[in-house]
Amino acid sequence: MKALVLHGGQGTRLRPLTHTGPKQLIKVAGKPVSRWVVEHLRNSGITEIVLLLGESNPTRVIEYYGDGSKLGVTISYVYQGKARGLADAVYRARELLGEKFVVYLGDNIVLHDLTPLINFKASASILLARVSNPNRFGVAIVKDGKVVRLVEKPKEPISDLALVGVYAFTSEIFDVIEDLKPSGRGELEITDAIQGLIDRGKTVEHSVVTGWWKDTGTPEDLLEANMFLLDRFAKREFTHAFVQETSIEGRVYIERGSIVKTSKIRGPVFIGENSRVENSFVGPFTSIGDNCEVKTAEIENSIILDCAKIEGVALTDSIIGQGAMVSKNSGRVSKLVIGENSQVLF
Repeated sequence: MKALVLHGGQGTRLRPLTHTGPKQLIKVAGKPVSRWVVEHLRNSGITEIVLLLGESNPTRVIEYYGDGSKLGVTISYVYQGKARGLADAVYRARELLGEKFVVYLGDNIVLHDLTPLINFKASASILLARVSNPNRFGVAIVKDGKVVRLVEKPKEPISDLALVGVYAFTSEIFDVIEDLKPSGRGELEITDAIQGLIDRGKTVEHSVVTGWWKDTGTPEDLLEANMFLLDRFAKREFTHAFVQETSIEGRVYIERGSIVKTSKIRGPVFIGENSRVENSFVGPFTSIGDNCEVKTAEIENSIILDCAKIEGVALTDSIIGQGAMVSKNSGRVSKLVIGENSQVLF
C-alpha cells in the first residue's frame, strides 16, 4: 500500500512563518511536522510515499526529503500548484497510487494506531475525533455505527466528530471526484468526495481517535504540538555535544556539534546540530533548531527555528522564524511570532 502526504495549502493562519516556505516544514520537537507524518507511516508499514507539493517554495520540500532513503522510505512527488481542495489533490496523484492507498494531511500529527485504517474492507475508511470547535473541520454524522453524512466546516453544530486528516480509499474515489463540483469556497472538498461514495451506496468505515492529535494550523497549535511531542519523546542525550559549566536537568537532547556553556537547561528540551548556547537559561518545552545562537537569554515553551539568533532577551510562548534575530530586550516578551530572516531589536 502507498500513502499520499499532502504538502500544499496556503498556511494563512501561520503567517508570517509561512511567507517563504511550506507550513509542513516548520519544526516541532526537532523535526518538521510532515516528517512526523512520514515516520508514522513508515512505522505503520507503509514505505512508498507520494508527496503532493503546493505553491509555497516546493523545492525546499524536495531538498529536505530527496528520495526518502535517509528515512527508510521511497518518496515520489506530484505538483498541485495552487490549492484547489483536498479532493483535487488526491485526484492529481491518481497515476502514482494503487488500488488502495492512505491519504494523510502533512500538517496534522495523529499518533494513533493506523492498523484498522490500513486494513479497511470498505470503499473508504476515515479517522474521527471529538472536538469542541467543529466549525473548523469537516465533520461526520454517524448513526447506528455507520457514517451517513459529511459536511465541510458546518456553520451549525450538527456533529462534534471531526475528520482528523487521515483517510484510506480504494480507486473508486477517483470516479467520484471526476463528478464533483466546486464548493462555495471554490474547492473540490474531500468531504464531498466521501459523501459521494455514501450516495452511491458504498460503505465508509470509521474509527475514533481517543488520544492526542493536532492540526498544526496556528502558532498556538504548533506550541502545543511541540510541548506534547517533547513530553512524550524527549530523551536525555548530549554525549556528542560540548557542554561546559552547565547544569542540565531532566530530559535534554543536544545534537552533534552543538556547544552549551555557562548555562542552565531544564528539560524536556531539544537543541539541534551546531548550535551555540551561552550564559542562558533554556526552560521546559523549548526546541532550538540547527545552527542557532542563544546568548544571555531566557527561553521557555518556545520554538526557535534553524539559524536564528537570540541575544539578551527573555522569551516565552514564542516562535522565532528561520534565520531571524531577536536581541536587546530588558523586559519579558510573550507570544512573539516572527517570520524568516526578520529582525527585532529592542
